Amino acid sequence: MRSLQVAIGTSVAAALLASCAGGNLGSTTSPVPGTGSSAAKFQALRHTGAVSIIPRSALPKGPQKLKGRQAPPQARKGIYAVDFFANTINGYMKNNSGNGAPICTITGVTSVNNLATDTIGNLIAPGAFNGVSIYTGPQMCGPLMATITDTYGQASDGAAVNAASGPIVVANILGPGFVVTCTVSSLSCTQLTPSSQGIGEVAGVAMDKNGNCWSDSWNAAFTAIVLTYWAGCTGTGVAATGFQNTGFGGLDIDDEGNVVSFNWHGSGGADLWVYSGCNPACTSVSDNSLTNNTAIFGHIGKQGQRLVVGAYLKAQVDIYSYSPTTLTYFYSFNNGFISSGDVEGAAYSPSSKK
Repeated sequence: MRSLQVAIGTSVAAALLASCAGGNLGSTTSPVPGTGSSAAKFQALRHTGAVSIIPRSALPKGPQKLKGRQAPPQARKGIYAVDFFANTINGYMKNNSGNGAPICTITGVTSVNNLATDTIGNLIAPGAFNGVSIYTGPQMCGPLMATITDTYGQASDGAAVNAASGPIVVANILGPGFVVTCTVSSLSCTQLTPSSQGIGEVAGVAMDKNGNCWSDSWNAAFTAIVLTYWAGCTGTGVAATGFQNTGFGGLDIDDEGNVVSFNWHGSGGADLWVYSGCNPACTSVSDNSLTNNTAIFGHIGKQGQRLVVGAYLKAQVDIYSYSPTTLTYFYSFNNGFISSGDVEGAAYSPSSKK
């Protein structure tokens, strides 16, 4: 597998752009846009392997010193994190401020950029060109429920309220990118129609408790970042107004129904922009920097008070205290990751209440 930065280049100077199978106790991989994205490069990638959102040049070159501080115990069932190059998903205790080893693993996954859980604790693991694998929750590292065939490109992110019985929205990152809905019952996916601005490369997707969904991506012309909204996660998308991101990244929905968006600037850093509405008019709630490390993906926990992110520059996971208006760094852990890894995706299990 190649990392995403190899296959995706971006024609926008500062933009860097950068998949899942078997279950038990065990490892994983990642995607970000790079330089010179095009349909031709997309077709070439389909024949050469998956790509990571994070360029290899931006990854750590050796052992990293962990920094962090103790956090109070939180009511979480666990944390999942994945290294794009390791082919394993690690499961950790809900409070891992002591930098404990993984409590379980899922092996056999390939090129996973981001992962997600639903409100029950089922795990969604998009596996590049190997389909979207769903693992049964709420227990951590539960058995494989199903692997859904996705023929639209490199699956890189997913979201659902209940992945076992309802629709799963999935991002296929490469330009041109596709946003699709998939179901366990059909073991297949169907493309959603983009807005009039089109979709270039997709980073994140999210779904709220009412089944509405969003994606953030470059537009078809690669001139701006666009947030696309689908009412009921069907039909033709609408470009949200009031969306101020200048970089793309992961999406989530917090417990108050706000759209939480990573505004990623590559190695230059990232901030977390929170919006209300976006159906399709967005109103800015806050914009706070990720002060400890840059990150492109992350998720909010069930109680809506913690944010976990993949801090790829340090091959570690960072935990923040979250509210719609404030973001405060808490602690980090790196036990179980290789020092030169690409830790992009991280999620609490179960997810926020949406």
